[in-house]
Amino acid sequence: MEEAAKLLEMQDITVTFPGVKALSNVSFDLKYGEVHALVGENGAGKSTLIKVLIGVEKSETGEIRIQGKKTVIHNPLDASREKIAAVFQQLSQIPYLTVSENIFLSKSDSSFLLNRNKMNRFTAEILSKYNIAQIKPTDVIAELSTAKRQLSEIIKAISIAPRILVLDEPTSALTEAEAEQLYNIIRELKSEGVGIIYISHRMNELELLADRVTVLRDGACIGTKDMKDITMQDLVNLMVGRNVDLYDKRESPAIDYASAEKMLEVKHVSGGMFKDISFDLYKGEILGIAGLLGSGRSELMDILFGITKVTAGEIWIDGKQAKINSVNDAMDYGIALIPESRHTQGLILIHSISDNISLPVIKRFQKGLFLKHAQKNKFAAEMIKKYNIKTNSPLKIVNFLSGGNQQKVVVSKWLSTDPKVLIIDEPTAGIDVTSKAEIHRLISDLTKAGVSVIMISSEMPELLAHSDRVMIMNDYRLVGMLEKTDQQAIMQVIMKDKAKNTKAIVKGGVNYVN
Repeated sequence: MEEAAKLLEMQDITVTFPGVKALSNVSFDLKYGEVHALVGENGAGKSTLIKVLIGVEKSETGEIRIQGKKTVIHNPLDASREKIAAVFQQLSQIPYLTVSENIFLSKSDSSFLLNRNKMNRFTAEILSKYNIAQIKPTDVIAELSTAKRQLSEIIKAISIAPRILVLDEPTSALTEAEAEQLYNIIRELKSEGVGIIYISHRMNELELLADRVTVLRDGACIGTKDMKDITMQDLVNLMVGRNVDLYDKRESPAIDYASAEKMLEVKHVSGGMFKDISFDLYKGEILGIAGLLGSGRSELMDILFGITKVTAGEIWIDGKQAKINSVNDAMDYGIALIPESRHTQGLILIHSISDNISLPVIKRFQKGLFLKHAQKNKFAAEMIKKYNIKTNSPLKIVNFLSGGNQQKVVVSKWLSTDPKVLIIDEPTAGIDVTSKAEIHRLISDLTKAGVSVIMISSEMPELLAHSDRVMIMNDYRLVGMLEKTDQQAIMQVIMKDKAKNTKAIVKGGVNYVN
């Protein structure tokens, strides 16, 4: 009975890259209607195991069995025929096509060929089935937020009616409300007998969703456990091989806001979808920003960084009024922005670590029309050492780094500008617990040196553990500012504001940006 319950078996999988054994005789199985978490630090071998499953990598040993039958998967098309779908952290969409066009790119059913009405109806049915109202079949991918792109990629995978679904960091760009939508989709798929392989560094998700968990470390399988039989702390310790605190609360000196020095003052600023926004950021403070989908968290940072034009109001930095009309202006005033998506906004993936790190300060290495490459590479090597980026050369292409090390490249790239104000959007999305701890320590050290930080995070435990204050946003407005708060208090502020606006709409309309 136990054998019959197995939908997938991967036995003794071994993959070797030049000088590195990525996987060493790893075995993994998946049952019908199960969520089986696959966890480990960046570089543990998770992605390689999945690439073997979908035919991107070849195993030197062992075999794959699907529904008890030995199956050879030569390429992703074979995987699709076997009803295996995968959603990776780095999305694989064509940005200037619509949601439905992206879904049908890989479909061979000629009945859909150029029949956009039929394609749109099919896509609309899937979106409706899983209650995803914020995306339309005709939406162009490039015009969607990162979170909506992530949801549309998940819908694309579901559209083939998979029996095996791989989700790799699926909530890394999602707010809590959107993540809850995904959880409901997963529960629905489980009820239909779909087996789900779930990769995530968010421990609370594993506890919520997973039936079993398999731990990989350094290319080897450390073990498989029922989730009910292991604590989150023990799971983290298995992943890293030592004791690591999940959310080690930041220790920071208490800020006397009555007398503290203001590093940033936003006074009655309007721009984009915002109207009359005011708040302050103090020297050495971490100001967290919380809000649901559509609250305007990242869009507000675009105003501060010169991406969106200020149409009214004033911005003051370090006691001086700042005229920010472009990104270069923002940088000149000492503002740096580490964006939400390192893949699409933070890095040039096909370029080297050296190229990426030096980009904001490239003028330092210019001599006429030429670059002083030796000096640029030396500078990059110093930053690599300073921020503990794991690589054998500054010339290594960024795309070949783990997620955690890619994030460190983005961080070091912007810290090379010596900012007074650091805006960091989703600082640890999709990176392992060790890299998270390093990023958190780095941010804390920056504040001790007087840098002021604005931190946006959809991971509420992270936001609460590391913020001095939390600024709450809803519908492109600031609706609260809390100290020493918790998740319940934050949600109460948001829900109270939503209820107030809903009541106002019923009475005859409300201005959402007042």
